[in-house]
Amino acid sequence: MKSSSKQRLRGFTLIELIITLVILGILSVTAVPKFLGSSTEDAYSYRDSALNALRTVQLRAMQNTALSSCHKLYITPTLIAPPTPDTCTGSADANNSEHLVVQINTQRSDITFNALDSNANTFTEISFDPLGRADQNCASQCKIDVGLAAICISGEGLIYACP
Repeated sequence: MKSSSKQRLRGFTLIELIITLVILGILSVTAVPKFLGSSTEDAYSYRDSALNALRTVQLRAMQNTALSSCHKLYITPTLIAPPTPDTCTGSADANNSEHLVVQINTQRSDITFNALDSNANTFTEISFDPLGRADQNCASQCKIDVGLAAICISGEGLIYACP
């Protein structure tokens, strides 16, 4: 004897599966790297922050040409920062209230700053003259390596992201 009631199969439609895959794809490309941490993304992020700090100090040097003004940044393997406000002595002040402090989170990243002048000598501080030129030996180019990214400073004072 045949049953007159039809049994309905339960499952997902093709549209539902495609939408789920698209959402998972978008999340894997955008959200997951931010939570897991990518050394390439970290390097570019730290490089961009350091570029901002260098360009700000350079512009301040070009706008305020008084000899007593301090337009300097200290560079350590994990920190780029100006000295304590209103002084031009000491070392990098990580608690500086200005937005010029770039500090690498060493618990999350293995990136370090490494500053080299034109002769491949390491330097730990950089300041700018009233024309925007670095006080280091940047005749051809100074370079600050930031993991897989880098910042270049030309002899004329041009600060740019370089490979």
